[in-house]
Amino acid sequence: MSLRDRYADHLTTFHEQASAQITHQVSRDNHGTLRSLDISEDEQGVWAEAVIDLHGDVVARWGSEVYKRRNLIILNEGGPLDDAAFGADLFSTAVMEDLDTSGRQPG
Repeated sequence: MSLRDRYADHLTTFHEQASAQITHQVSRDNHGTLRSLDISEDEQGVWAEAVIDLHGDVVARWGSEVYKRRNLIILNEGGPLDDAAFGADLFSTAVMEDLDTSGRQPG
């Protein structure tokens, strides 16, 4: 059984909450539009990757019309790093911190 199958409820909650938060925040702050929030799995675990189409002054400050952030959210050995709702909060906050402080690349 894959991690995605084992933690399906966790990932559904994470995806719904992170998508809603990021969509609201980038729209509110006029940074752009959430293109996708994908969940993928590899030998390290399960990853969340947000892709945002940027517009306005954040494009010049960020230096690109596209922003991407990828975080490991479920470890192959050890399970979820955080509760699904809290993990979604952390992920969306990291995205907004990157965009609000445009110019430094996400870590």
